[in-house]
Amino acid sequence: MQNLKPFGNSGGNSTALAAQARMGAFGASFGGSGRTTIGARDRERLFFFMSMMMKTGQTTADSLRSVAKAFRSEKKEGVAVALIGLAQKVAQGRSLSQAMLSERAMFSDIHRAAVLAGEAANNMQKSFEVLRTLEDKAIASTRAGMAELLTPLLMLVMSLVSIFNTGLNTLPVMVHLQEAQGKPVAMVPAGIMATTQFCAQYWYLFVALVVVGGVIAFTLWGSPQGRGTLHKMQLMIPIYGRYLTYHTYNQMLLYFPYLIASGVKPKQLIPIMEALTSNSVLKRKIDAFNHVITTGGTMAEAMTRAGFPELIVTPVSVAEHYAPTEGNVNDVLIEGMQHAHRILERILNDTHGHFIAVFSSALWVLGGAVMMIDMLSIVMSQA
Repeated sequence: MQNLKPFGNSGGNSTALAAQARMGAFGASFGGSGRTTIGARDRERLFFFMSMMMKTGQTTADSLRSVAKAFRSEKKEGVAVALIGLAQKVAQGRSLSQAMLSERAMFSDIHRAAVLAGEAANNMQKSFEVLRTLEDKAIASTRAGMAELLTPLLMLVMSLVSIFNTGLNTLPVMVHLQEAQGKPVAMVPAGIMATTQFCAQYWYLFVALVVVGGVIAFTLWGSPQGRGTLHKMQLMIPIYGRYLTYHTYNQMLLYFPYLIASGVKPKQLIPIMEALTSNSVLKRKIDAFNHVITTGGTMAEAMTRAGFPELIVTPVSVAEHYAPTEGNVNDVLIEGMQHAHRILERILNDTHGHFIAVFSSALWVLGGAVMMIDMLSIVMSQA
C-alpha cells in the first residue's frame, strides 16, 4: 500500500479500506515492542506537530522522522525511537494505521480509527487536527474530574483511617474506664469497636474476596462469552454506561462529516467504526449499523438500528431527503451530521457533569458521615 499524502483525491479508498479491514490479522507481524508509553500532553503535542508537518506537504514517513527529532531534542528517547520505527514501517509500504498496531501503549483504537479515517479521506492533516482536539478535551475532562473527586475521596480515606485508629486504640481504653466505673457502654462505640476489631482480626477474608474477584474477572475476560458478560455489566453501570455508549457514537459522528465530504462512501466507513470501541455489546450495535448500510439502507435507518438517540437521528434523516446542491456530496447531510454531533457533545458534557456531581456528593456525604460517627463515638464513650 502506498504512503498516503495529504490533500489528494480519494481514489483507491476502497482498496485501502479493504486492506484495513484485515489489519488485525497482520498485527503480530509488525514488530515493535509496544511498550513505549507517552503522556497525554506529549501525545497532544505529537498530534499537533504531525498536523503541522502534513500542512507543509511532507509525507507521513518524513513527518514522523521530523517529530521524532523534536522529541529526541527534549531527551524523550523512547518516544523518538517509537516514532522512527513507525516511519520505517510506513516507508516500507504499510499504512500508518497498520503501523500503529505495534505501539498499542502509545495509541489506542480511537487514535487508529482517526488515522484510518484520514487515510480513507486522503486528508491526514484533518485527522491529526481531530486527534489533537480530542486529546485536549480528554485532558481538560480528566483534570476537571480529578479536581472535583480527589478532595472528597481523600476526606473519605482519612476518615476511615481515623475511625479505624479510634476503634482499635482509643475506644478500648475509654470503654475500659467506663466499665471500671460501672457505666454501660454506648451502642455506637461498641459497634465501632466490634467492626474494626473484626476487620483487623479477619483481614485475610477481605484479601481472599479481592483475589477471588480478580480470578473470576480474569477468567471471564479470557473467553469471548465472558468478555461479553463483563461488557454488558459495564454498560449497566448507572450514568457511566450511558456515557460510554454516547461517547462511542459521538466519535462516529465526529469522523463521518469530513469523510463524506471527502467522497468516502458509507460502506467504506465500516472498518473505521469497528475500530472505535472494544466493547463487544457496542460492536454488535455497530454491526447492525453496518448491516443496514451494506444492504442499501439509509444512514438514518442504520443509526436507528444501532440505538442512536432519536434526537440525533432526526437531523440526519431530514438531511438525507435533499439532493446535493453541487457535485456528488450532500452538503445538507454533512451539516445535519455536524449538528447531530454538537447535540450529542452537549449530552455527553451534561452526562459527565452529572457523573462528577453524583459521585462527588456521595463521597462528601460518606466522608462526612464517617467523620461524624467517629467524633460521636468518642463523645459517647466519655459521657
